[in-house]
Amino acid sequence: MAWRRTLVLAALAAVVPARVDAARMLKVVGVDRSHPGVVRIAVHWHRGRAPSFRLSPACGVAAEDWVIASTVTVVPRRRRAVLELSDDLAWLGDRRLPCQARALTVQMLQGNRVVASAKVPIDIPAPRLFTAAPPPPLLDPVAPRLGFVGRKLQAPQTRMSEAGVTWSVSKHVTLNLSYERTGYAPVMSRDHDDGILTGVKVGF
Repeated sequence: MAWRRTLVLAALAAVVPARVDAARMLKVVGVDRSHPGVVRIAVHWHRGRAPSFRLSPACGVAAEDWVIASTVTVVPRRRRAVLELSDDLAWLGDRRLPCQARALTVQMLQGNRVVASAKVPIDIPAPRLFTAAPPPPLLDPVAPRLGFVGRKLQAPQTRMSEAGVTWSVSKHVTLNLSYERTGYAPVMSRDHDDGILTGVKVGF
């Protein structure tokens, strides 16, 4: 039993320094949001040949296959890299996604293997809720404001023509202005059937 305990302790002693060493291999040294619409994440690694980097969301499910689009610039001599991405991060927390991001993580890779990772000190904003705007109120149909009218009346003792215009002030009130002319001479000298007629049409 003693030798089994010795093996377990030796294994733990080997794993703990490896995890600490992996955590020290990569560090986020800066997050720049001074340029509108752009986020620049600067990282520094301590040793090893020039690796590759990617940005991954941190969520409750396995997110190895989830990669956030970013442009990576690596400076091997300074052991420094900069990941640049769009500053529109609200969509990462969308409830319709299988991986609802709670944070961002920079992963360092040697080939296809993740050798170190570091959490990015940046807040993921809550997703925006899109609500449909209420439909505009229905407008009552309004007749054309300006109109033209005309008519002719003809009988054995009467011949008359009328022409005029109408102006719709609202759907309830209409003004009329017309000129009326007869085809026969008036019966009395002072009686004139020709003239201008005005009227008001009121509807309820």
